[in-house]
Amino acid sequence: MKDKIAPKNNKMAIILVIICTIFTSVGQILMKLGTAKTGSILEIITNIPLILGFVAYGIGAVLLIISLKYGELSLVYPFIALSFIWVSIASIYLFNEHVSIINWLGLTAILLGVSMIGYGSGK
Repeated sequence: MKDKIAPKNNKMAIILVIICTIFTSVGQILMKLGTAKTGSILEIITNIPLILGFVAYGIGAVLLIISLKYGELSLVYPFIALSFIWVSIASIYLFNEHVSIINWLGLTAILLGVSMIGYGSGK
């Protein structure tokens, strides 16, 4: 018996991949927080922020898989770039990192590109 390819539902796929980027971004932030205490192997394997970061990454991966099942790869995958935006914004507030004007221009280009891809999917 052949597996049927799931019917395409690009709107649902886009929503899922955006949620995926939020989970993976939270995972990256938690892993960054967890790096403060990574001296010994015991500190690494009992590091709650690191563990929660991996869990968030896992949830994001499952959401991406579901998204790819229902959406077109060429439409869904570029939305992964939204993670750059979420992490950059969070880094400013959580880690007092500086984002240069060039980085802001790059983030704006990502947002514009993803918006155009999303808008184009409705055509």
